[in-house]
Amino acid sequence: MNITARFVRFLGAGATATALHYVTLIALVSSGAPALPASAAGSVVGLLTHYFISSRWVFVHVHPERIAFVRFFLVSALAFLLNSLLMLAGLAVGLHYLIAQIVSTLLVMLVNYVLHANWTFMNGAMR
Repeated sequence: MNITARFVRFLGAGATATALHYVTLIALVSSGAPALPASAAGSVVGLLTHYFISSRWVFVHVHPERIAFVRFFLVSALAFLLNSLLMLAGLAVGLHYLIAQIVSTLLVMLVNYVLHANWTFMNGAMR
């Protein structure tokens, strides 16, 4: 599979994970939770979903799954921090929580793809 096809698969996995992130975020905010912790909870749901799909459909493992999961977790911790900081900044300037989350999602998605494609799962191998 070429890099374009892999990126399309990554987007599909990411869209699924993002949908679950947003469902969690909206459900928690609708229940009275503050937007920042609701986004953090949604991020964890998305992280687990994304790992499951990416590790089975998008990327080839060149390391044992345990190592790939640790690497995925480290990248996800960075993504979690980046998402939280971008949400905090967006809310601080008065953006609606969903607009802040959309901006954060787009930026974090790019960082995630580059790190997962080049470090977490593989070094150039294509599924």
